[in-house]
Amino acid sequence: MAQSFAELKVNTSSTSVQIRNLTKKFGETTAVHSTDIDIESGEFLSLLGPSGCGKTTILSMILGIIESTAGEISFNGEIINNIPMHKRDVGMVFQNYALFPHMTVAQNVSFGLDMRKVAKEEKRKLVQEALEMVQLGEYGDRFPKELSGGQQQRVALARALIIRPKVLLLDEPLSNLDAKLRKDMRIQLKRLHDELGITIIYVTHDQEEALSLSTKVVVMSKGIVQQIGTPQEIFVNPRNYFVASFVGYSNFIPGRLVEEEGENFVFESEKIGRLLVRKNGRHHVGDEVILTIKPENVEIIQPDNNQRLNTINGKILVSDYVGSTTGYEIESEVGEIFKANVLGLVPYSPGHKVTLFLNPESLLILDQE
Repeated sequence: MAQSFAELKVNTSSTSVQIRNLTKKFGETTAVHSTDIDIESGEFLSLLGPSGCGKTTILSMILGIIESTAGEISFNGEIINNIPMHKRDVGMVFQNYALFPHMTVAQNVSFGLDMRKVAKEEKRKLVQEALEMVQLGEYGDRFPKELSGGQQQRVALARALIIRPKVLLLDEPLSNLDAKLRKDMRIQLKRLHDELGITIIYVTHDQEEALSLSTKVVVMSKGIVQQIGTPQEIFVNPRNYFVASFVGYSNFIPGRLVEEEGENFVFESEKIGRLLVRKNGRHHVGDEVILTIKPENVEIIQPDNNQRLNTINGKILVSDYVGSTTGYEIESEVGEIFKANVLGLVPYSPGHKVTLFLNPESLLILDQE
């Protein structure tokens, strides 16, 4: 029996997703190691990590095109492992959009409704609604080759959303777009998520995309979850070296916590010497750790011959002016390289002697791998 327009609208209610002990092996290779993730109804969750880390494999198991080796996937507490892909009510947008070139935009968008045998008049209404939702209301008669990359991406979104999926999956959908269009499409995705309230699982290797779009981020490496948290938690308080390096930290100093001094630890590095760092409640005197600090938190001050605590003397190696900021690489007196970003254009040229100040409150303590 053909579904009515009103009945299809009901499926916009959001869905929670529970992943327990999810594992996938390909022969002797483990692509995903015993993974647990909770996704609340209406969340926008990003799986973030480099190529080959397992994020697309997880997406494929949720979609149902890959069978898990172990573990369970549930929607609203109902295990879906044995439910066929076409009955999971999951929408998917692939990296290459996967549009049918011989079909018009409207025909592409209506494909899922054709499979559900929706009545002709209801289908026409739904297709027009979906196209207007992605701001392509006048493009129904065009073919994919007549559209820009951004427009094709929106057609793929409309095709996925028109079936009113319980969960929307997106596999690096912006990676084929230029930088400006990627930013524009991020805004469109945020708008659609806010309007629809649908649960979205998004795969990306771009930390800026993940932080901008998500309500929750899962950082992965080599098939293992490294950290789960809000974008702010991931960026401000990374748990280990991998997470810190992947989300934009680039200054790392290995050493040991040697004593306490009030609210701070005294950290000692073989090359840099002693630094103060704020206690974090997770580490203790004697721990072998890595200190990290974001380039924008490294302060460049006038040369300091007294070498006060948390200052490092050096010279400018490279400057990189990009308009709103200038990035510098600074070589310390003992040969360590530090990166610093400052607002606007600060006229330090290569060879210029400077002192870096590393604020104890801006330094983070990471576990050594």
